[in-house]
Amino acid sequence: MIEIVHEPVTITPNFYRLGTSSFPAYLSMGEDGMIIEGGTGPTSSIIVNQIEALGIDPERIRYIALTHTHADHIGAVPRLRILWPHLKLLASPVAAKLLTNSKIVKEFLWVDRSIAEIMKAKKEITKLPPTLEDYNFKADMVAEEGHKIELGSGIVWTVYHTPGHSPCHIALYEEKEDTLVMGDTTGFYVPEREIFWPNYFDSLESYLNTIRKLATLPAKRGVLSHNCVLR
Repeated sequence: MIEIVHEPVTITPNFYRLGTSSFPAYLSMGEDGMIIEGGTGPTSSIIVNQIEALGIDPERIRYIALTHTHADHIGAVPRLRILWPHLKLLASPVAAKLLTNSKIVKEFLWVDRSIAEIMKAKKEITKLPPTLEDYNFKADMVAEEGHKIELGSGIVWTVYHTPGHSPCHIALYEEKEDTLVMGDTTGFYVPEREIFWPNYFDSLESYLNTIRKLATLPAKRGVLSHNCVLR
């Protein structure tokens, strides 16, 4: 069976897109590294291969930061933790609580399996990821508003609480390169039609207030959770 190769995408010398366009994760590197977004079960092996292709030692990567806890944003976490147990998972206070709810986690895993079957049908992967004995989604660090993650070499990410799409959503802004990781705060970008699909599962009012809040930041680059990096 021929392995399907997904190349990493260099966005800046310190920032890379991993995973796939539809289900990306991002890697920020200073002296230390942080993966932003928790990927999906089927993209976990893709992420591992891409980090290897970039020549980055996984021991330098210290954190995984979740923008929110929807299934298509957390599925790779347990698998990456098995390979790299030193990783610390960072999530919002609401997200940290949700990730301890066994009923919700069970629903996450069902959706993640569905995503894997869709990716296999689209020939983005050749086989479904194996079932794990244990799925560890427990957060190691709770990210309050204004929390800073310092990676060294001047790379510092600031956390902003951004509810609306989900109650647990956060965005992260890095001032040195003016990069804002927005997650799903502005909705889902549909590249075939070049439109944004508004996506507010939590609250329309909160969704709009979050967009206004992020619009005050002087970002030159907006990173979405699906299909798009805005410049």
